[in-house]
Amino acid sequence: MKKSFIIILILVILLSSMTSCTTEPWVDMVDVLMSGDYESANRKLERIEKNYAYKIDTADYVYEYIENIVSAYENGNTSYETAIKKLHLFDLLDTVLYNLEEGITRVEAIQVSREAFEDGKTLYDQADYYNAYKKFKLVISDDTKCFDEAQEYLLGIVYTFLYKEEYDKAMEAILCVDINGDTIEKISEYAIDLVVRILYYENDTLKADELNRELIQVIIYQHETTRESLKEWSDKFKVVYLKPAYAAVCISYLTDDWNDMVYKLDEADVYIENNKPDPAYTILRSIKISKENIGYFAPRMTKLLSLYIGSGESLVAQEVVNTIFAGMVDDEMVASLVTYIKANMDNQEYLSKIDMTVGR
Repeated sequence: MKKSFIIILILVILLSSMTSCTTEPWVDMVDVLMSGDYESANRKLERIEKNYAYKIDTADYVYEYIENIVSAYENGNTSYETAIKKLHLFDLLDTVLYNLEEGITRVEAIQVSREAFEDGKTLYDQADYYNAYKKFKLVISDDTKCFDEAQEYLLGIVYTFLYKEEYDKAMEAILCVDINGDTIEKISEYAIDLVVRILYYENDTLKADELNRELIQVIIYQHETTRESLKEWSDKFKVVYLKPAYAAVCISYLTDDWNDMVYKLDEADVYIENNKPDPAYTILRSIKISKENIGYFAPRMTKLLSLYIGSGESLVAQEVVNTIFAGMVDDEMVASLVTYIKANMDNQEYLSKIDMTVGR
């Protein structure tokens, strides 16, 4: 009986020993480190590094462990305090951890982002929309918990500024909204609304041009409604509001795609036929001249110059020449355009009113 008890005891000890040995040494080392005993963890690490295979497995495990800490914080599954404490424990290991510094930086950046988001919500609730916008724009895309909601707040702020007629603030805010599948529709709607209001109420084509460069030319390729809205507003400006200059500006914001280019030329033709050279010029100078379209462009430019010179505006005609030629980089195309204008100007005396040597 005594012998049996001793045998059973020995077996229990052996089994216990075998069970404890099934934990990989790198897992055991990290568990000890997470308990706060970094000195024991470093001693375990020193033993591990004597075995090359163990050393590789340890590096992989620790790398993944650090990534999991960061991911847990990003997804809202652990607190900032817990995540940063665990990461700083790894900093106490006597080894180089290639993703540790990056992990700490990511967690700290997301914490700043989340604090900005909470500050933004507080300011928004207080109707301090401008300062709320400045907070929401600090929310970063890595902050998956708050980023999408921050974009919704920003769009709401843009809308508020639009209808409070604070167009500078609306423009500042809309340029900070992230363009993605969830925001593109409202960005397009608000951008067109804003550019129309800037033109109609402020008569500020420079500001409108800036919004076009910074935003409209980005979204017009992603959202077909942007293109159609520009055309619709061009028609409204022309027919309803009797503002052909603004109508031409809207058309000039279309793209360099072939269909848009043809549409621009057709609209320019209408203005030329109605003896309105300024809107025609606004449209024509927005066209990027190429070997494929110069044959379509040259007749319109010739007629435009004739209109200006014939109405006694030779200086404006010269400005047209200077501007159009300045945008052309191909010497052959420039020479071709000059040749066409000289050969097809209705009144050859008009040629003496302009200097086209800038195009040679």
